[in-house]
Amino acid sequence: MGRSLHHILFLLLIFFINPAAADETPWSEKKLGKAIIHADKAAGRKNWPRAIIYGEQALRASSVLDQQTDARYINLLKNLNRYYDKAGRLQEVAARVRTAYFLSREYLGQSHETTMINRMLYYKILIAQKAYEKAIPLVLENIAIVKKDDELKYKLHHYLAQLFSLYGLTEQLAEQENALLELLELNEKLFGRNDESSTKIRMILAKNYCRQKKISEFAKINKEYNLQYTCVINER
Repeated sequence: MGRSLHHILFLLLIFFINPAAADETPWSEKKLGKAIIHADKAAGRKNWPRAIIYGEQALRASSVLDQQTDARYINLLKNLNRYYDKAGRLQEVAARVRTAYFLSREYLGQSHETTMINRMLYYKILIAQKAYEKAIPLVLENIAIVKKDDELKYKLHHYLAQLFSLYGLTEQLAEQENALLELLELNEKLFGRNDESSTKIRMILAKNYCRQKKISEFAKINKEYNLQYTCVINER
């Protein structure tokens, strides 16, 4: 009895000296599997706070049982980041989102589904932080991937729209012009020359020509499509 009491007192002493030791869990494949199941069930019910709790447990377990370069660890990190995103708390894990993207890009490949999701989450982080310049390479990667599949024209349309907006926000007018021309060509193929969205793209393109002081290009598109837009050039 005395030995048992001595042992308990010893464990309590360790706890008070190093509280973190009490949180150390001897993770096993079985415990990891349970955490994953609980996280998946919570996510299925859209109970994001609970999904985050079990997702954190699963990631801690995987960090013990796996290498960070392993597919399982990268996928669990991706899942957990998505839970934070669904809970409206993505900015809290901005550093981990960036890590997840670069890990999956290097070890799973640019076009892997996990990498695509991680790239989307990282893009959201950068846009929220107004880091538009850093977001451009992510969109260019998406464009390069979807261009390999003719069935993904609508996704290409979406990414080209993102790209011209980012070039505009970063004052890269020549690059924006090229993106707009490509988007206009695709938009006309998908929706027709007389579609309202085609007209809007031409108007943005005309403004781009005006800002670049490409007067002949501006005059041509303005007249051909009767845009009725006046270009005022500020001389400095």
